[in-house]
Amino acid sequence: MRKYSGGGYPVEKFNRSNLQSPATYFKEQGLKLTGGGKWKTALCPFHDDHNPSLRVRLDTGGFKCMACGVRGGDVLAFHMQRYDLGFIAAAKQLGAWRVT
Repeated sequence: MRKYSGGGYPVEKFNRSNLQSPATYFKEQGLKLTGGGKWKTALCPFHDDHNPSLRVRLDTGGFKCMACGVRGGDVLAFHMQRYDLGFIAAAKQLGAWRVT
């Protein structure tokens, strides 16, 4: 899986505010979120999960699987890891990268 190193990208092309809300994004990804409080639970799409082990925060988009260990801080990180994309490719797919 590719990781975002944070360097070398022209920041003026990235617009975080164009990302979907975590609630909308995770719903569109097919996650069935359950539970109360800040952390919701779902089946983890990163492994063959039969017992919901993925925890997701709908306020930040942060996520962590208690079984396979995948984790990240927002929907962009989730998208990068789920589809094995780099930062720019994921941002473009999510409509947060201005193409000139």
